[in-house]
Amino acid sequence: MKKIILPFLLAILLLACQEKKHGAFVVSGLVTNAPEQKILLQEIPFAGEQPITLDSATLKKNGTFELRAMGKEEGLYRLQLEKGPAILVVNDGKSIRLRIDMNHFRQYQVEGSEATLAIHNLMEDYQTKDSTLYQTFILLDSLQKQKNDSAMTVALGQRDLQVKGINSFISDFIKKSPSPAVKYYAIGLASRTMQTEELKNLAIASANDFKEHSGLAKLKSLLTVQSATAPPAANDPLINKQAPEISLPDVNGKMISLSSFKGKYVLVDFWASWCGPCRAENPKLVAVYQKYKDKNFTILGVSLDEEKEYWLQAIKADQLTWTHISELKKWESKVVSDYGFDGIPYSVLIDPSGKVIATKLRSAELDQQLAQIFK
Repeated sequence: MKKIILPFLLAILLLACQEKKHGAFVVSGLVTNAPEQKILLQEIPFAGEQPITLDSATLKKNGTFELRAMGKEEGLYRLQLEKGPAILVVNDGKSIRLRIDMNHFRQYQVEGSEATLAIHNLMEDYQTKDSTLYQTFILLDSLQKQKNDSAMTVALGQRDLQVKGINSFISDFIKKSPSPAVKYYAIGLASRTMQTEELKNLAIASANDFKEHSGLAKLKSLLTVQSATAPPAANDPLINKQAPEISLPDVNGKMISLSSFKGKYVLVDFWASWCGPCRAENPKLVAVYQKYKDKNFTILGVSLDEEKEYWLQAIKADQLTWTHISELKKWESKVVSDYGFDGIPYSVLIDPSGKVIATKLRSAELDQQLAQIFK
C-alpha cells in the first residue's frame, strides 16, 4: 500500500470486511428458452473435492426457480442445469437473482451479487484473450510446417507478449478484487499461464488480506509447498522413462490398461468433472483429438472423480469420445502417487514404445508437438 494514512482505521475496516457474517442465502431467477429440467445449487469445496448439492428444484413452467442454502463464509457455488452448462455463484449477497436465456447463455444477467458479476465479467475478458493466444499457437504450428524461421521468430515474440498480457491482466484483477472467493477462483484460472512462484505471491497477498478465509489459507499453503518442491518442467523425472502402468475400469466397468495402447502416441489426460480449468480446456482438447485421431494418436482420460454419475455427465456434456477410466477415489487414486502430480489438469504424452516424451501440455502445445511428430 503506497499511502500510510490512518493505518489503524484501515486495519479496522479490513477486519470488518473479513468478519462479515454469512449464513442463509437465496438464488432465484428466470431461465428462458429451456425445457423442463432440474436445477441444482452446489457448493464447490475449497479443498478441490466433489461439488456438494445443497438444494434442487424443477424449473417451473414459466421458467422461474428458487434455491436456498447456508454458507459459513464467502465461497464458490455452482448453479447447475440438468440439460445445460453451469454458472458460478458467490454468496456475497443474501438474495442473488439471475436471468438466463439458454439461446444466449453467456450473456446471463446478475443482481444482488457483485462477486458473481465479477466472475462473469472476468471470464468474458479472459476467454477473449485466451482465444487470441490459441490462434497464435495455431499460427506457430503452420509456420513450423512451412519452416519459415523469420516469421516464427515474430510469432514467438507475439505469443510471449500475449502470455505476459494475460498474466498482467489477471494479476491486476486479483489484487483489486474485494472478494476472497473471487480472488481464490481467479488464482486458479491464472495457474494456466503463470509460474508457481508468481501464483504463490498472489495467494500469500490475498490470504493476508482475508486472514480468516479458509480457501485462501489452503491455497497459500499449497502453492508455498509447490514453489519449494516442484522441479522445473524440463527436469520432470518422468521424461524419457517408461510410463507407469495404469489399469482401471472404464465407464462400463471393463478393465483398460495403458499398455494396451502400445504402438500409438497416447496423451494420458488426468482430469475431473469438478475441475473448472479441466472443463474449460476440454473443447480445445477435443479439437486436437479430431485433428490427429487418424494419425496413430489417441487420448486416455483418467478421472479423479468420486461420483460416477458426475463423471459420466461431464464426458457426455463435453463430448469426450476417447477412452475413459477411473478408480473413483479422487486424490486417493493410485495414479496420483505413480505420476507424482498435485494438481489437474495434468497430462503426459507417451510415444509408441511407452516412453514419456512430454508432460503438462496445454492443448495448443500438444497440437504443436503432434504437428512436429506427424509432419
